[in-house]
Amino acid sequence: MGQRDIKGAELIGAIIDSSPIPQFIINLDHKVIFWNKALEKYTGISSSEILGTDKHRTVLYHEDRPVMADLLVDHDLEGFHKWYGNKCRKSPYVQNAFEADDFFPDVGENGIWLYFTAAEIKDDEGNIIGVLETLEDITQRKNMELKLKHSEDEWKLTFDALTDPIAIIDVDHNIKKVNKAMANGLNLESRDLIGVKCYSVVHGTSKPPSFCPHVRLINDQRPHTSEFFIDLLHGDYSVSVSPIIDDDGHLRGSIHVAHDVTKRRQMEIALKDSEEKFREVFNNANDMISLNLMKEDGLPGKFMEVNQVGQERLGYSRDEFLRMSPADIVAPDFRDKMPENAKNLKEHGYANFEITHVTKDGRRIPVEINNHLFYLQGRQVAIAVTRDITERKKVENALVESEKKYRTLFENMLEGFAYCKMLFDKEGNPIDWIYIDVNSAFYKLTGLENIEGKKVTKAIPGIIEAQPELFEIYGRVAMTGLPETIEIYFKPLKIWLNISVFSPARDYFVAVFENITQRKNAEMALKESEEKYRLISENSGDVIWIMDIGSQKFTYVSPSVYKLRGYTVEEVLNQSMENVLTPESYQSITENLPGAIQAFLLGEDSAILQTNRVDQTCKDGSIVHTEVVTSLLTDEDKNVMGILGVSRDITKRVEMEEELKKSLHEKEMLLKEIHHRVKNNLMIISSLLNLQSRYIKDKEALSIFKESQSRANSMALIHERLYRSTDLKRINFGDYIQKLSNDLFRTYMADTGRIKLNVNVEDVMMDINTSIPLGLILNELVSNALKHAFPGDSGGEINIGFSSSGDDYQLTVGDNGIGLPADLDYKNTDSLGMQLVNNLTSQIDGNLELDSTNGTKFSIVFKERKYGK
Repeated sequence: MGQRDIKGAELIGAIIDSSPIPQFIINLDHKVIFWNKALEKYTGISSSEILGTDKHRTVLYHEDRPVMADLLVDHDLEGFHKWYGNKCRKSPYVQNAFEADDFFPDVGENGIWLYFTAAEIKDDEGNIIGVLETLEDITQRKNMELKLKHSEDEWKLTFDALTDPIAIIDVDHNIKKVNKAMANGLNLESRDLIGVKCYSVVHGTSKPPSFCPHVRLINDQRPHTSEFFIDLLHGDYSVSVSPIIDDDGHLRGSIHVAHDVTKRRQMEIALKDSEEKFREVFNNANDMISLNLMKEDGLPGKFMEVNQVGQERLGYSRDEFLRMSPADIVAPDFRDKMPENAKNLKEHGYANFEITHVTKDGRRIPVEINNHLFYLQGRQVAIAVTRDITERKKVENALVESEKKYRTLFENMLEGFAYCKMLFDKEGNPIDWIYIDVNSAFYKLTGLENIEGKKVTKAIPGIIEAQPELFEIYGRVAMTGLPETIEIYFKPLKIWLNISVFSPARDYFVAVFENITQRKNAEMALKESEEKYRLISENSGDVIWIMDIGSQKFTYVSPSVYKLRGYTVEEVLNQSMENVLTPESYQSITENLPGAIQAFLLGEDSAILQTNRVDQTCKDGSIVHTEVVTSLLTDEDKNVMGILGVSRDITKRVEMEEELKKSLHEKEMLLKEIHHRVKNNLMIISSLLNLQSRYIKDKEALSIFKESQSRANSMALIHERLYRSTDLKRINFGDYIQKLSNDLFRTYMADTGRIKLNVNVEDVMMDINTSIPLGLILNELVSNALKHAFPGDSGGEINIGFSSSGDDYQLTVGDNGIGLPADLDYKNTDSLGMQLVNNLTSQIDGNLELDSTNGTKFSIVFKERKYGK
């Protein structure tokens, strides 16, 4: 190194050494060649200790790593990135110089911030001869910057944390800044609002609205507050604007703070409405409402106001109330409670109690009073709402009685009742329960004793192993509150139980159960029975079927349908009733079915089980005659849902019936012919008697002939009636009496005007076996009356009656003639006619009586005999 270089180096060293900024220089061998006094003071290491060494690395970093000067000597750009990252940057002022700032935690007591630079030192020829690194303590500046940043962050957080929308707006109405509340309220990002006219985004207008407080602030540079509705913020807002003035006194803009007063407005409106409603309630309430000024002794004084209900209830006018106090309307036997009630009102500000009022006319009314204290124009006032609890008292008394009844029911109910607390382990699994209350039926059904307060595992040892599902169900109900109903075989007691479980509160359950062992046994027996009946159904010769009433489709058909109609069960299940029956049978069934359903719903016995004959179609096209016995099926609400039927093949029976009908018809024709011939034979006999009588001169003999002729006619008339009747065994006997009596009347009476014949008979069908003897009796009695009752030219009446009453029949023949001789015993007489009457009456098991008080009247009472049985 020349002398010039030495002088230059000495000059540099002098400059560096006198600099207040810590500096050092290293040569191209990374040895320290300058270490100024400021650095000595800063690091506490003298230049004599470090010059000519590379200890500068450990002095600054307390580890052997390159400093910025070392990296610049080596032109190690990757090293800059490795050791300093984005903390290092090129100097904007010196070429090939670098600067950085970093925190050194091990320097000083609390660490320091250093700003350091590294720059090349070149000789006159531009060769690098070393690197100068300067160190500057910027800890104070950094701390100030951090505090400022922290302050700015806090301000921004505070600004954004405020719930009121805030905006900073310049004098031209441009938005400079908004907080999150404002951005969120407008449904925009904060950055999208910067520079936008405030009135365009807030009010949706092209210029400031007339109520804009910012316009007034620009004019007078004073704060303003306005309230108005902001559409985009969906509410009423109180907007306060405060001016922003710079250091020169110029207006720069304003701060807008919008406070949502929607709820306040609503509350104001609600308060107004509430006041109006209070007035309405006061005047129109169902309860008595009164105001009383409180006295110094704590008791309520005179009434200040009483509503209309109170006036009407107690019978006093408003003016009368204003001169009275509560003591004036309280029943004397309740006044001793007033000081205690007043004391509670004074201590707590409210008091609720029951008391009895007395009306102006002396009626007692139990009431409930809710008293509250408040201040009105500086005076303490009590407002009392008084409710008439007369009905409630009645209900309470009824409730007490009801509780007694329900307690009696609880103790006497047939179902067992158990109220229990469920116990769980740490994992929430049910492990036990405690019986809290049980009824008498519980003990009776379980056989347990003194169970209250005991755990079930103690009362019934082994239950958790024998019945774990019961613990699971009870635990689930106690936890979830969802009721369940189960049927379970209770192994410890060997009985079936139906248990309904519900939870009145968490961890508690109530089990109501009944012993259904008998029902279960019946169900199992029923199941066995169903199996038996299914076997019977499937193997029966008759077809058993079920049909849905709505669709007219079969839901069940027994296999025997194949034998009846040639269709399989599957085929029939796809057929409707219309497919199964012939058109005539289908029409008949559909016409009669609604009436049958109606009769069933009305409870008529005939509709419970019905038998019908229907013709069904077979697969081969033939017709099969069937007799169907049906019963209607209903649901729980008694709605008819289907038909259960049994179809039986009656083809052979139908054929036999046809044969029987044919045979019966032939017999009827034969019987008619017999009646006709009998009638003809009797008429021939009558005619012969008539012819023979012409040759008899003896009047008595002639009379006998006439009587025999009359008897033959009476029998012939019956056979004629049978011959002409559809019923070959019975005749209308009332009609027969009319015809026979008229025939006899014409036979015996030449002068028909002398005697009046009165016939009063009912239309009664009578069997031939009764009709013939009865007809002969009628013939004898009427003939006797016509011949003997009215001798000579005397006249009168003959009355004939025939009636029925239940199973009894009565035939009467009477006249108002001369009557029978006094010494005549009509039951023991030589008269052939009366002997016939007595014998024929006995033949029909009748009772013959005679009434001679006014002429002659015979009465025969009998029951129709059943023949052929």
